[in-house]
Amino acid sequence: MTAHEDIRDPSVERDQLRRAMETLPVIEQAKGMLMLLRGWSAEEAFAALKSISQHTNVKLHDVATVIVAAGSHVEPSLPDREAVRTVLDETRRSVLGSAFGE
Repeated sequence: MTAHEDIRDPSVERDQLRRAMETLPVIEQAKGMLMLLRGWSAEEAFAALKSISQHTNVKLHDVATVIVAAGSHVEPSLPDREAVRTVLDETRRSVLGSAFGE
């Protein structure tokens, strides 16, 4: 089966939609935090999340998880401590300033 045929497979589409629905809440929370902190629109906040994801090579969902945890002053639920540090460093550098997540 080719990648193109996978798209037409209802079970593949269902699984993709399920994964999207599982990751959406934390992404929306992170967007909301950036919107509140920076006064950005939803589009600007999402663009910042995507940029952090691309610059750190960390999945968007994991970037959002780190940002929400840091903003809530709790430990992120990611096993890769290096990814957490990298995301926080990039978020501080490019978006929020040095006080975020400390």
